[in-house]
Amino acid sequence: MRSAFTLIELIFTMVIVGLVFMVVPKIVFVTNKSFETVSREDALYNAVSMAGIVASLPWDENNTLYSAVLGTDSTQPAYLCDATTGFYRIGGFKGGRNCIEGSAAKASPIGREDLFYNDLDDYDGYSVTTATPNGSKYLLSVKVRYLADPPPGGVVDFSALPAVSTSSNIKEVNVTVTNAAGRVKSPFVSSVYYESANIGQTGIKRRAWR
Repeated sequence: MRSAFTLIELIFTMVIVGLVFMVVPKIVFVTNKSFETVSREDALYNAVSMAGIVASLPWDENNTLYSAVLGTDSTQPAYLCDATTGFYRIGGFKGGRNCIEGSAAKASPIGREDLFYNDLDDYDGYSVTTATPNGSKYLLSVKVRYLADPPPGGVVDFSALPAVSTSSNIKEVNVTVTNAAGRVKSPFVSSVYYESANIGQTGIKRRAWR
């Protein structure tokens, strides 16, 4: 006797095939969405990590040589640090916010002074394409600029401070992560900001290595 599908078997087969075509695309969609979420989280983690690396560096190239507060182009009396203030920052105590006399100890222009990334603003213009565990690529870029010195006292809104072309006592680090060129996924842009002040380098019982 020839075997054949019964009507009930055929109906069950059609139901199973229908469920497969309904469920599988949804599983693929949810999986891809989950991968995209993980990729974005990984990219944002890279941005935060990069901000942490930059923030750990000396404030200026001259802070790799001097631990004191550096001179700037600021003309606000509250930020003066010269002979008129006894070479210490107003508001601090002598020995705690010392300044350095001379043009050699002034804050440097934004950008790299040599081949090394050894101070905060050396990373201005730095960019790198990062790959997540899922293969998705993101562009990580860094921008550093001087911000106008805020008025002394009170709460400071750094986002309201304009950028200045001359040296001031505030540097802003902006780390942005976005889709790398050629990546066809949905647009993604996120930024991390870090503001750093000219307060010198901290050292505890530090002595030169000889």
